[in-house]
Amino acid sequence: MKRQSRPKAPRTTPAAAPLQRDSATSLYRQIADQLEHDILAGHFAAHGKLPSEHELTVRFGVSRVTVRQAMDALLAAGLVVKKQGKGTFVAGQKLQHDLHSMQGFYDSLIAQGVEPETRLIEFAAIARPEYVDASLANPSGQCFFLRRIYQVGGEPIAMVCAYLPADAAKVSWQQASENPIYGILERLLQLRIARADVRIRAQPAGARIGRELGLGPRAALLVMERESFCSDGTVAEHSSFYIRPENYEFLLSAQGPLPISSSIRGATRARVEQLA
Repeated sequence: MKRQSRPKAPRTTPAAAPLQRDSATSLYRQIADQLEHDILAGHFAAHGKLPSEHELTVRFGVSRVTVRQAMDALLAAGLVVKKQGKGTFVAGQKLQHDLHSMQGFYDSLIAQGVEPETRLIEFAAIARPEYVDASLANPSGQCFFLRRIYQVGGEPIAMVCAYLPADAAKVSWQQASENPIYGILERLLQLRIARADVRIRAQPAGARIGRELGLGPRAALLVMERESFCSDGTVAEHSSFYIRPENYEFLLSAQGPLPISSSIRGATRARVEQLA
């Protein structure tokens, strides 16, 4: 798998322009606008750290509350991310996963011009969990388990836990490190993937996944659960991707025609009761 070079050090931030304290635009909005300009102008490198809360209060001559409001505005706009115990950083490239076409997680990053680093953490035979299809296991009830971290710019963005056929025992650690999941299945195990069912949900990171992704246990994650099938309907793999949500989104295009239901039930009655 390809690797990406480390990001460059943050550039020097220009001096703050004077705030217009008698303007109708709030102080926090003026600060947010200046920082947004600095980010978009490249004064901070991608994934670069922003000045601390204290540094910004001194720079702009405002209270911590005002600085926090400005940072919250940048966070809401997707321009920055907060990392527990480390500070606030410039958000990286917004990444998308197109659900309309069948594509692996790694290949979807490559298609967007990103060259992620990967780190294989676990690749071993384990007892098949009950929620994993029995066709992945051998007669002794074992399947193969893979756990991998994906990084962009040196920062973890996702972790995958994948259950593979027991035949993956013939795949070496080196081969598993160098191939994405679909590469292991198609190139090394000679399986032909015909379709996949994908489910998306949100959940807290928890202690273990949070540590791997640099998040607190209560931080929200996107979870993409995928089950892939061969042309004969046999399950080929069952994967769960735990994704940091700040720079990742899923895209699905829906085609018409658009069916429209009858009028919303109870809406008129509720309005009448409010006017009574």
